[in-house]
Amino acid sequence: MIVFIAFLILRTVDSCTPTFSTPLIPPPAAQPINLLSNPQFPPIAFQVDEPIPQSRDYSDEPVDIQRDSIIPLHTEKLKQRFSLFDMFRPLALPATTPPILITEKLTDTVSLNITFSPPVHWTFCIPSCGVNDQAVDADDAYEKAKDDVLEAVQSSCSNAGVKCKMESVELQYYPESVLIEDFGPYFDLSGNRYKISGKTVPYKINNLNPGIIKNFVLPMKINFKLTSPVPEATTKNLKQKVIDYLAARKFLHISSESS
Repeated sequence: MIVFIAFLILRTVDSCTPTFSTPLIPPPAAQPINLLSNPQFPPIAFQVDEPIPQSRDYSDEPVDIQRDSIIPLHTEKLKQRFSLFDMFRPLALPATTPPILITEKLTDTVSLNITFSPPVHWTFCIPSCGVNDQAVDADDAYEKAKDDVLEAVQSSCSNAGVKCKMESVELQYYPESVLIEDFGPYFDLSGNRYKISGKTVPYKINNLNPGIIKNFVLPMKINFKLTSPVPEATTKNLKQKVIDYLAARKFLHISSESS
């Protein structure tokens, strides 16, 4: 009993005794880093590859501001900086203006007005004074001219790739009586004598001025139709082919041509 009472007293005394803990000490405040005095952290200026910029490195020269250029900061040298537009340039917008269509006029008629020196076989001489390849009379000279024109039109249409109505070919040509000098030293009733060059009659001489040689030319008109209309450029090309054929194959000397 005595032991039990003593044990209770000891427990009571122990529970009433205050406990003392170690006081909390706040950590010391962080000291500021002095970049100039702390050797393990060298100044930032010495961590780059370029030297420290000086005031003389900055110039006041004007800068040509162009498209996609940026004005440099006051801490930078005056230069053109890299722009994002160099990497991401906008695509060119398509033109919104519709194209202008030029419609060329179509035609199915071909007309030629030619001034030319005739070949020998397109001429005649009366009375009975014809030489070389001259026709017998005016009708014979016209028929020979008409045959040559039909041949020229047919060949030109074929080469140009167009279809022509051969039955529509019309020829307006009026042969003249031509006294060629090969017949003799004579003049016709008009006082003219004609000189030939190759197979063409390009010159004439008048008895009033026998020393003066003049050009001899005649007019001619050719008309024909096409089976379908074509651009005017095609008819122009076709007319040139007819002229070239008559000049090269039938010995016409072309002086001029008009539509």
